[in-house]
Amino acid sequence: MRQRRNEREVAPPPGHRRLNGRKARMRAAERRQHLIAAALRLFATRGFSGTTTKVIARAAGISEAVIFRHFKGKEDLYAAILREKASKEGYSQTMDELRRYAEHDDDEGFVFHLALRTLESFDRDTNFHRLMLYARLEGHDLARASMRVLGLPFFEFLRGYVVRRQQAGKFRKGDSFLLAFAIVALPVHFATASRLFGLKQLRGSNRSVARAFTQTILHGLRA
Repeated sequence: MRQRRNEREVAPPPGHRRLNGRKARMRAAERRQHLIAAALRLFATRGFSGTTTKVIARAAGISEAVIFRHFKGKEDLYAAILREKASKEGYSQTMDELRRYAEHDDDEGFVFHLALRTLESFDRDTNFHRLMLYARLEGHDLARASMRVLGLPFFEFLRGYVVRRQQAGKFRKGDSFLLAFAIVALPVHFATASRLFGLKQLRGSNRSVARAFTQTILHGLRA
């Protein structure tokens, strides 16, 4: 009953255009972006447990059926949301940057910029990272979409880099999965503890923290 009441209480954003009836119709691409924007706004203000596709439809001023004309299902919608967020965050540029360091076998530059970009991402949108943490804890579909769309491709790239450096004799022998996880775990855990959990004693500029992490990580990785 509470969920139904919450669904009725969500009002369309001011100035929105209805997507049905006699009002001006949006083009398909514009309508898709409108839905993504509405979903992001709801996740940021209401969290995940109260944000159903029906709630998203109500906020966008459409019927729920219209959502599934543009997206194959909930996971497809969530994947589109994540791609939109990644585009705004400069995910592709960061990946290109890391690939350049990897191609030049610049281990220090690679690890430093991975750590730095991780910290900067948590600073730019702490609330989104907090919401993603909740999504994982709640087992929300968005968490699974995040792993499929962003997490696994990035981790496979990182693991491939570790394997190549192992084959070159630069990184120690061992499970490449664990070594790759070690690279990303330190900056992510630090950012989670300091930005999301508010541990004030964890101080330092992003660059100084990234430099310290780089030395620690490479000390453990190098053969």
